[in-house]
Amino acid sequence: HKGVNLPGTQRTAESLKPDADRATLNVPIDFSVRSMESASSMESGYVSLTEDQKAREMAKLQSMIKDFVKEVLRGVYLDVVLEDGTLMSCRCTMDNKLSTVSLQVRDSVRHLCLTNIQEICSGKELRNIRTTTPLDELCVTLVMSNDQCVSFKFKDVQAREHFATCMKVLRLALE
Repeated sequence: HKGVNLPGTQRTAESLKPDADRATLNVPIDFSVRSMESASSMESGYVSLTEDQKAREMAKLQSMIKDFVKEVLRGVYLDVVLEDGTLMSCRCTMDNKLSTVSLQVRDSVRHLCLTNIQEICSGKELRNIRTTTPLDELCVTLVMSNDQCVSFKFKDVQAREHFATCMKVLRLALE
């Protein structure tokens, strides 16, 4: 897979400066990582929940998705991983139909239709992607139907899984 070229991605000291007024994604404090990588799921396979627990988990997920959508509708800054592994800050927004993600680097914008996203990979799932872009356990990669990839790097595993989970739910909602 080829990394997506974002026009205008020449790195300058100015573009790498942290900016106090740049909104970033907020991870809910009660968000916990439950992936194939967690030890408990590997031991037992599945954790069975009572109907009450399922309802609470579903309500928590819906609330998390709602908050995520509010944030990306306004726009959040994410670190996109360039093909050489360097990070570039980009503004990520979604349209009101939640069908298109727009990535803005300075004055150029790249639009990604959610229906063109074939896979959303994070953590150990990244091993299955053939790409020249150096990725690690803090990355989430959107694999597009045209074989291009867009990868983002997060500050920790919770932030990575929060983004991946929300994007997977939004992607599934369009099927």
